[in-house]
Amino acid sequence: MKTMKKILFFAAAITVMVGCTNDNVVSENPEFPVSGEMKPISFGSFKAATTRADKTGADAAALLGNNFVVYGFKGDGTTQEKVFDHYNVNWATNTANTTTSNTADWEYVAQAKHPHAKTAAQTIKYWDYATTQYDFIAWSKGTATAVYDAADYNKDANVLITATTPATMTSATGGAYTIKGKAENLAKVYIADLVTAYRDPVATGDYQKEVDIKFRSLSAKVRVALYETIPGYSVKDVVFYTDDSNPATDSKAHLFTTGTDVFNEEGTYTVYYPTTGFANSPAGTSPNTDYNKAHVAFTAEASGTAQVKDFGVIDADTKVVREVAETASTTDKLYLGRASNEATYFGPTASDAHHYTLVIPNETGAVLNLKVNYTLLSTDGSGEVINVTGATAQVPAKFATWKSGYAYTYIFKISQNTNGVTNPSAGPAGLYPITFDAVVTETEDGIQETITTVAEPSITTYAKGAVVTANDEYTAGSNIYVMVNGATLTAANSKLFTVTLEDGAAQTINEASVANAIANGGAASPYSVTDANGKKMTVTDAAGLSIVTEIAAADAPDGNAITGINAAKFTPSAAGFYAFQYTITAPVAATPAVYTAVANGTTLTAGTKYYTDITGAGEFEALGTEVADGSNYYEMTTAAVPGTPGVYAYKIIKVK
Repeated sequence: MKTMKKILFFAAAITVMVGCTNDNVVSENPEFPVSGEMKPISFGSFKAATTRADKTGADAAALLGNNFVVYGFKGDGTTQEKVFDHYNVNWATNTANTTTSNTADWEYVAQAKHPHAKTAAQTIKYWDYATTQYDFIAWSKGTATAVYDAADYNKDANVLITATTPATMTSATGGAYTIKGKAENLAKVYIADLVTAYRDPVATGDYQKEVDIKFRSLSAKVRVALYETIPGYSVKDVVFYTDDSNPATDSKAHLFTTGTDVFNEEGTYTVYYPTTGFANSPAGTSPNTDYNKAHVAFTAEASGTAQVKDFGVIDADTKVVREVAETASTTDKLYLGRASNEATYFGPTASDAHHYTLVIPNETGAVLNLKVNYTLLSTDGSGEVINVTGATAQVPAKFATWKSGYAYTYIFKISQNTNGVTNPSAGPAGLYPITFDAVVTETEDGIQETITTVAEPSITTYAKGAVVTANDEYTAGSNIYVMVNGATLTAANSKLFTVTLEDGAAQTINEASVANAIANGGAASPYSVTDANGKKMTVTDAAGLSIVTEIAAADAPDGNAITGINAAKFTPSAAGFYAFQYTITAPVAATPAVYTAVANGTTLTAGTKYYTDITGAGEFEALGTEVADGSNYYEMTTAAVPGTPGVYAYKIIKVK
């Protein structure tokens, strides 16, 4: 994929919504008291814990085509005994409580048998307290035309739904069932998370309650919007590209993929539930937010993919009307919004209030590419225009892993940092302001001086106001910043020391002598070495070093904070010498040999070395006549591994 010098910022507006794509169709009744009476299993119209966008009752039934199919089985979590074999559950208005199996207008008893069912008829089912749980797999063809035999499949007219196979329901390759078709037909189908009803505890268990199933559309929804923040100009006449080279001719918004990334248009979805079991449930020992969630894996048909997707035309109602003085004419006044909450949307039709385009999910994701041309019109009333071409942005694949029942909003921001060009044949990328300059006199108010080691890696120090060419390095009380070229400093690899040297010493304080003192001056701070004159250099751990991401405004040469850096910082309170240490390679401690007792009654092997102590003492070569009693002979089972010293870089910092 082509590498872009700059990427337009896109707002963090990839939103998850339920809306009409996430519809409830079952609910929970007050719990029945436990008694000898057998309670039927029933399905209902969910009324608790819904969102304002959820559909219930007749509204939900209409989206589901007044029908859903359920496959249910009971057991102990590992066994699966079939209870509902592809039962049709049908909606009939005002029939609630007319039978014991129908408490909310959803009936399954004596309904027409489903083509996948192997049973003779649909009969009433009762909760079996001899089993610990029930599991329910459900789906609805919605308003799509569905077939259940491959011989009847017509990709232009219907979807093919396979029989449910609970034995492979956790596998992305086997799945609970599959749905095959074209995007426009697949988008009409609804799927549901796995529903598990647990028997225990009896007082609050799931048995005797209605089975609550929450469906969501197999499709996802995507919308695209733009806004701009370019000072002095308004943006109009946006033209999208359909690939990296060709502007669109249809006045629609387009996103495109490259390489192997594609938009799916036709193929087979495998619906599966990778995270099941009581341990993963909210009441289990290791709760998992993915518990019982339905996932979809897609296998595309060879002809069922595309590398460009259109997301509709601009919505004039979301374009901004500017003042007449800002425009070249009184009729040319519509522009992009100037904030994310005033963005200009594109959608299937100009009157679509939500601007969403239905897509089929892609849980693996794809990099979404945007490329646009647009016109800038000066806001000063002069009528001056600038045409910008080839501005690009990319949405990472991690933000384009479309899931069924979710809605995604991609808002793109056009700023003065655009990577578009004003002259495609010769101009550089970006917008460059016209500026002026005037020199009056030379001052030295904003001096910056740094000291850098000529070494690999180079270490640079800086402090405001410490004009090191005159002051012999730094002054006490200054904030001193340390940066290591090419390295990321952390609390683990950065360290500060103080260094003292007795008068009359044969050595001096420098990077090499401090490194020698630390290496040879003892196992821990303070490190001390004595030279040929009998004088000591002592290196001692010092506190106060921190890792920072900016040079504060008060410390910067011009009074403006320098951000986006990685540096160490300390403020010496006293004069003297300080040493900064950067760990290039951390030391590795030596690993001693391991000696293991020879098992009681074992005859030692002649010619092999053994030991009479677990520490490795008393080495001897066996004659083959010795017999271990489990505590007097040992053999080396792991050889000693020598340690490796660390590799460090140093910078001496002198403070007056």
